[in-house]
Formats: sequence, C-alpha cells, structure tokens
Amino acid sequence: MKLILLSILFLVGCSTESDPLGIKVLDEWHYETIDACRGIDISDNVLVAAASSNGYFRFDITDSDTLQLVNHIADLNPSTGDDAAYDVAISGSIKDKVFVLDDVDGIVVYFFDGSPSITLDACGNSLTYRSLAINDAIQDTTIVFTLQKHQVDGLPNGFDQYSTSVGVRKYFETLDPFGGEALFENDGCNAAINPSIDAMKIFYADNLLSLTLGGLGVQVYKYEHNSDNPLVPWSSFYVQGGEAESIFSLGQTVIGGFDNDRGCYMALLDSDGEIVGNLSFADGYSINAIDYKSGVLALAAGNDGVLIYDWDESLGLDLKGILNVGDDNYVYDVKVHNDDIYVGGYFDQGSCYWKNGSKTNLTTNADSMSWGICCLLYTSDAADEGLGV
Repeated sequence: MKLILLSILFLVGCSTESDPLGIKVLDEWHYETIDACRGIDISDNVLVAAASSNGYFRFDITDSDTLQLVNHIADLNPSTGDDAAYDVAISGSIKDKVFVLDDVDGIVVYFFDGSPSITLDACGNSLTYRSLAINDAIQDTTIVFTLQKHQVDGLPNGFDQYSTSVGVRKYFETLDPFGGEALFENDGCNAAINPSIDAMKIFYADNLLSLTLGGLGVQVYKYEHNSDNPLVPWSSFYVQGGEAESIFSLGQTVIGGFDNDRGCYMALLDSDGEIVGNLSFADGYSINAIDYKSGVLALAAGNDGVLIYDWDESLGLDLKGILNVGDDNYVYDVKVHNDDIYVGGYFDQGSCYWKNGSKTNLTTNADSMSWGICCLLYTSDAADEGLGV
C-alpha cells in the first residue's frame, strides 16, 4: 500500500533524467532565488536561504507547505561589491536570529524582531570564514563556532601559516547602561584549534564538533564548556579514495559524506570516542550535505539529486528512494523538518510542475536557467523497486 511520507522543497529540472526512483511525485511548488541557493536552515516554521550574490531570504512555511516571503536582503554589505551569502544558521537562544556567512566579507547577524544587524569581528585575525555552527543548548547563551582560513600575517600565537582555525564565541544579552536597551554581546573569539588548510565544514550537536579535512577524512572533537581548552580531540575516520565534503552527527553517531562517488561512512562512538560500529552506504554518490529528523535521513548528492533513507539512529538503514535531477542540475544543501525535506540548489532546463505523477514543462528554452527551491509531495515505492542501501 502506498503511503504519503513527506513533502519536499526540492530543485528539479524537467529532463527525463529527473524521474524519481523508488518514489512517485504527486505535487510540486517552486520558489526561485535568482542566484544559486547554496545553503538553507529551518527552525519551527521559518526557513532561511543563502542565495549567493542575491543575499539572504527568510520565509514562513505555510500550512500547505509553500513558502511566504518575510524578508529579503540582497546586499549584505553595501560598502563592498563582492558580498555573497554562502551559508546560513538559525539560532533561537536569547532571541530569534540568523547568522549569514559571506566567505569574503564576514558573518552578519539578522534579528527576526527587527533589531539592528551586527557583523562578527575577526577571529584569529581572519574574516575569511568557511563554515559556522551553533550551540543553543545552554540557557541564555548562544555559542557560535566558526571555521576561518589564515594567511601569513597576524596569525594567532603558535598557529601554522596557510592553515585554518576553529573559533568559539559565547554570546549573551546585557542591558545598555546608557539607553537601557538589550545588547547582544560576546566575550571575544577564542581560536581554539588549528586544523590544516583542508578543513572546509564544521557541524555541532550533542557536545561533539566535527569537521571535514578533505583527504584526511573527518575529525571529531568533544566540546567542554567553560574550559580553557574547549575542543578536545575525540575521534577520526576517513574513506580511501574520497575527500570529506559533508558532516552530520546525532548523539554519539557521526556520519561523513565523501566526494569521488565514495558515499557515506557512519561511525558509532563509545564514551571514549572509540569507533564501536560502522556502516558504509550511498556508494556511487558524492555527498554535499546530510540531514536527519524523526526517522528520515536525506543526502544531497549534487547532480544525482537527493537520496532518502529510513534510519533507526543506529546501524539500521533502508533506502526509500532517489530524486534525480539530471546532469545539468545540482543540489547543494538539504534539511529535514516535520517530515518534510527542503533542498537548495539550481537547475538550468527551466521549471516544471508535477501533479499526481504527471510532469508538465513550464519553461524549457536555453535562456530559462533557474536557481532556487521547490516543493514535492510523493509516495514511496521503494519496497516494490527493491532498492538497496
């Protein structure tokens, strides 16, 4: 019996290669972001998107799983001509806000209540940010982890030239002694660790900070709050022939996504950081992003679309289906929320519309390249297709 599982905010082209495997698309909605949608995040019913040179978008997710635009800031830094949003992260601690990462001009914080935005200072004398992660688990505190690249000049003491660092900032709210207004303050950035130049992405959850290190794989650190050395080396793994491109963790389980069609490696860690169980899956795919919620694991696989799994939060994994997008299209990021999967990327064969499994082309000419997001409703046929892990 077919069962409607979830709806998907997903970028898909209109070529025949985009027909899904193991699932049947029932309905679809689109929202274009003009430039490439490289990063998305979701909290409650709010979705934010990093749209490269077209800045930052904030949407409300409606009851019908469509998007209602709340705010769009196209120019993150009016004083520069090269600003672009490459990643976003929502924080709900203290007050609702979003951190928008520009890999050249820094990180800007926008508050949902309309308070004036702020720009993060340099960390370790660097504003060349690559990635960020948020810890909202500590009451009345927002802890921000940032990964930044260093050159030669102005290095933190003892750090290598042409390397990276992971900085830790603790934000809190104080009252302005002169005006009585609430201020969002931090105690400075502690450049805690000094990874190699290959470090590109970080992820935080459940007291574990993980980062990708290219061909060296994935390095995991244990976070110790209020310690002089807050990031303690905890575990690591790699996949031969692949470079780590994405990372996700839940509890003591860490999943690394790799390029060169090496798929994913899942490591179950014990209380000492030792790997006590592992699983390789999604072989034959290069994985750009990973997300999970409530039994649904989603992988963004670039030109190959989105892989959707049922996951038991251990080593039990069942592939439910694949949403292909075609060779000329690309998926950058994926998020799972309330049984929905949201995806950002681009496609260059125009837009299309799916209704009850039937596809209708809307724009297909050579000038109809489109970047953005859309929403799919589908049923699972994985059991009938015999799909494996």
